[in-house]
Amino acid sequence: MLMILCVIVDIVSARTQGVVEELRCLGLLNALEKEQDVPDDLVQLFGEPCIKLAEGLKAYISKVKTCHIFNKYAKRVAIPPRTKLLTTGSPRPSAHLTLRDSGLQGTTSLTPQTDLHQSCRHPVRSWGNQSFGSHLHNMTVSNGRLRIPRAGRYYLYAQVYFRYLTLSIDDYHSGSDSHQVVQCVYKKTAYARPIQLLKGVGTKCWAPDSENALHSIYQGGLFELRAGDEIFISVSSPTAVYAEDSSSYFGAFLFDL
Repeated sequence: MLMILCVIVDIVSARTQGVVEELRCLGLLNALEKEQDVPDDLVQLFGEPCIKLAEGLKAYISKVKTCHIFNKYAKRVAIPPRTKLLTTGSPRPSAHLTLRDSGLQGTTSLTPQTDLHQSCRHPVRSWGNQSFGSHLHNMTVSNGRLRIPRAGRYYLYAQVYFRYLTLSIDDYHSGSDSHQVVQCVYKKTAYARPIQLLKGVGTKCWAPDSENALHSIYQGGLFELRAGDEIFISVSSPTAVYAEDSSSYFGAFLFDL
């Protein structure tokens, strides 16, 4: 009986000593993880088997981390944001048009279009893509109307530059120097009446000694459009519209969410 107890005590003692040795090896591994040099006396204390075990574990952990980082990066590269995906291989529909001076015909219709809001019944027609920076990709424009080629969310934007001639001193004191300008963005669909999407209003007073009374209105917004819809701009003051590439422009592009 006494012999059996001695054997059990020896086994427990051996297991305890093994656990202590493993803890020492883990302590050495922790030092290696922190990129600390292991002193020679610790190497002699732990022994060569423990050193090899610690270095082997460190190499394995480093390999696992590298594989994890690589897989994470590969997934990001393989799945680009949905905003960059197109349902077809054709370029994304887009347009940036500038206002052209069409001479005697004028850039804007002088005859009011009665099915538009009374504050902006004069469509701007002379948009073109011949100036520097303008373009027309997979879209068409006719009589000032930009045609949508396929359904989707489109960002529409427009700016018209208004310029009034300087009034006399008498007009300035009488209060007639102030002007109200209105700019609208419309959508023409299968319905008979165009639908107003955006409206901008500005009222300005100018000094009597200024060469010109100048004002511009910018508009922009994201809209759900269908294939065949036509977008156009209308204003309140057709004779004040000034054709300048960098100041009067109109555009749209497909914003695929």
